[in-house]
Amino acid sequence: MSPTTNSEAREADAVAAAALDEGLAAFRARNLSEAHAAFERAHRRDPRDPRAMSWYGVTLVLVERNSNLGVLLCDQALRAVGADPELLLNQARVHLALNQRVRAVRAVTRGLELWPEDARLLAARDALGVRGAPIVPFLSRNNPLNRVLGRIRHHWQRRHAPVYELSPIALGTPAEPADGERRS
Repeated sequence: MSPTTNSEAREADAVAAAALDEGLAAFRARNLSEAHAAFERAHRRDPRDPRAMSWYGVTLVLVERNSNLGVLLCDQALRAVGADPELLLNQARVHLALNQRVRAVRAVTRGLELWPEDARLLAARDALGVRGAPIVPFLSRNNPLNRVLGRIRHHWQRRHAPVYELSPIALGTPAEPADGERRS
C-alpha cells in the first residue's frame, strides 16, 4: 500500500467517525432524519464498521421502515465483533420498534449476562420490565389469587420505581420526570 493510499484510508476513517458522532448527537436529540443521514454517510464511508452498521440499521427501521435490512445490519454488526453492549442495545431498539418485545428483552438479557453492571442495559431492562415470579409460588400463574396479588405488586412497583420512557429512541436512558417528582 502506498503512503497516499494510507493517508486516504485514514481520512476516510476520520470522515466516517465524524459522521457517526454527528449521527449519535442527532439521535440523542431525537432528530431521527438527521441521524439517519449521518449514519448512512458513516456506513457508506466504512461499511465494515460494526457501530456504523448497527446504528444505520436502527435508523433504517425507525425512519425508512425498512425492517429487513435494518435487522440484517444489526445482526451482522453483532456477528462481526461479538456481543457488545451498544450493539445489543441497538438490536433491542430494532426489535422494540418492530413490536417484538420478547426479542428485545432477550437482547437486553444477553447483554446483562455479559455486562451485569452496564447502566444502559440496566435502564433498558427497567424500561422493558421483567416478569416477576408468581407471588404465591405453589399456585399457578393464572390462579386468581396470584393475578390479584401480582396486579397489586405491579402497581406498587410502578409507583416507587424511576420513570422510564418505553420507546426505541429512549431505550437505555432513564427519562426524567417533568416536575422532578415520581409519578403516582
